[in-house]
Amino acid sequence: MNRHYTIMEESMLNAGATPPLPIAASLRGALDTDGDLPATQAHEVLLHCALTAACVPESLHERKVTARIAELDYQTVAIVIGWLRAANLQGF
Repeated sequence: MNRHYTIMEESMLNAGATPPLPIAASLRGALDTDGDLPATQAHEVLLHCALTAACVPESLHERKVTARIAELDYQTVAIVIGWLRAANLQGF
């Protein structure tokens, strides 16, 4: 396994809370916020990125499943993202 991914996965799993995911200044007005994304939305963005990186297309049903997983705590979401990365590295 690539050492970069191992370090990244370890740091994600050791994080106690969702790391901040900043919103681009140009989008803040449309989202009616001045801060970072709330945890659930940040989880959803991270999950969609991991699915895209693993070349996993999402159907409408799968998007609903992704949204439900995003509601879980950060460590659980990080484990799912780790599985997606591992599958991508193995070529599944």
